[in-house]
Amino acid sequence: MIRMRGILMAALVAFFATGCFEVEQSIELKRDMSGTANFKLGVDMEPMVIIMAKVQKEMSGDKSPLTAKEIAAAKADFKKNEKKSTSVKEDPRKEAEGGLPPGVKLLDVSVAEKEFGATTNMKFSFDKLSSLVGVKLGKKKEGEGPADPTKKSVIDTPFDGLEVSETASTISIRTKPQNPADKVKSEAGEQGPPMDADTEKMMNDAFKNMRVAWKITAPFEVVSSNATRKEGNTLIWEYDFQKLQKLGSSKKALDDMGVRVTYKK
Repeated sequence: MIRMRGILMAALVAFFATGCFEVEQSIELKRDMSGTANFKLGVDMEPMVIIMAKVQKEMSGDKSPLTAKEIAAAKADFKKNEKKSTSVKEDPRKEAEGGLPPGVKLLDVSVAEKEFGATTNMKFSFDKLSSLVGVKLGKKKEGEGPADPTKKSVIDTPFDGLEVSETASTISIRTKPQNPADKVKSEAGEQGPPMDADTEKMMNDAFKNMRVAWKITAPFEVVSSNATRKEGNTLIWEYDFQKLQKLGSSKKALDDMGVRVTYKK
């Protein structure tokens, strides 16, 4: 079982960059319902580096806690291997430009490298808010060949589930914040047998510091919303790992905690 756990965790690290996530989607609306949208995805691999080191130690028959020296060695090995695997840098714009629906344009994209990961920021413009649902990352432009299946993103449709409805006097926006842990666990199930309880605990430990946020800025009066907090005209919804787990537990939880706002036109 320990060996299978090690294989599974190694596959997750290699193919899905499992780590601690910081995800933020934000929308800035104009009165005609056009505007701009930002998508931020930060990945910190340090928690997973330590978990993998622990699994490898257990596989050797030693279940004692990792020492500071062992943790330092695991981090050094990760940096060395990461440097080899990322010697060729790809234009980050290609990750988004091939999957843009009509009415959506990519304005800017940047990638900030960190010691154990990276933060990607993308900015889009849209003619109408509902068009954002069709944004797909990792899809190459026509004629550029197929996408690399080993470079999957934990969130490849950042505005999936966005719903916009209007009446004569109101505009309502709803969506379900995406949980990166769900995607990773789903992909893990395709790679091998179901996770045992110890493996799932390790996965949850890796995600425990995850942060997900949604922000909507609009020039309208708010009729009702369940936002966590407000800054000026910006409504903010914030989620940690535990809250995201509850969010996916039932329809009632989604109704209570999912992004929901109604504006007066």
